[in-house]
Amino acid sequence: MAGAGIHPFHQQWPPQAAVPAPPAVPPPPPVPGAPDAAARPGSDEVRTIFITGLPVDVKERELHNLLRWLPGFEASQINFKGDQPMGFALFSYAHHAIAAKAALQDLVFDAETKSALHIEMAKKNLFIKRGVGTDANAMDQSKRLRTGGDYTHSAYAPPPFHPPPPAVSMWGTAGYMAAPPPYNPYAGYPVPTVPMTSPSPVPGPTAYAPVQNMKDNPPCNTLFIGNLGETVVEEELRGLFSVQPGFKQMKVLRQDRNTVCFIEFDDVSAASAVHHTLQGAIVPSSGRGGMRIQFSKNPFGRRKDLVGGMVGTLNGAPV
Repeated sequence: MAGAGIHPFHQQWPPQAAVPAPPAVPPPPPVPGAPDAAARPGSDEVRTIFITGLPVDVKERELHNLLRWLPGFEASQINFKGDQPMGFALFSYAHHAIAAKAALQDLVFDAETKSALHIEMAKKNLFIKRGVGTDANAMDQSKRLRTGGDYTHSAYAPPPFHPPPPAVSMWGTAGYMAAPPPYNPYAGYPVPTVPMTSPSPVPGPTAYAPVQNMKDNPPCNTLFIGNLGETVVEEELRGLFSVQPGFKQMKVLRQDRNTVCFIEFDDVSAASAVHHTLQGAIVPSSGRGGMRIQFSKNPFGRRKDLVGGMVGTLNGAPV
């Protein structure tokens, strides 16, 4: 009908407003613990040392145990392709590699073969190839090292950690019975409870003190511990050294006014690690300041006196 106006159902609605654009998503926060790109060493920075003079029967574990105590150590490998084994060690920064080169130069690695190490800076960095999908705990077992080809360092970001799904148990789930109580074979018998006394902890070194160790012997698997007081407790020494990797046996010799100790380890690398980490440690029961740790002139039990006991001297070696 003309002139009667617009029907309500034919009324024109105003156009809808444009949908606003979603807000910009801020960049994700930096991962804690991830190294900054500016702090990473450059790809042209050589952080690898080249090691020669190793005995022909050397094992990679022996070289790793010797190097793992050095600051900035990351990985090592031995190349057995040539006539003589060649070692490579990668460090975090170039100054770590230079310091390791100075510390290991002319070090007697094997006392029997008189093999001394010769250290040089490598031409390229040792390349560490890690498997895809491995976590940080399994990184040491999954790494593959090589000494040929390109050694340029490439940054590696570990994969994100995804926790495993919780284990599904039939006990306590809706629709199932509650978990039964644990079986106790002595439930029907009056068994008196016996209090368990926890063993008293063995005190460790409370501090370190500088010691004079100018006349040391070539490295071997036996250490001489000097500067011990007459009141030193043998159990305290044993508790300190028996937990060290590679520990085998210990013997304490009490002389007139001096007490000395000899400790044998599995190999030279284990003894060298303790020689470095516990040098100058103060034993509370000794009362003489820091311990003086030296390499013994002879391995443990190599030379004995007439009555079968080891003879010790004050310069750090049995005679």
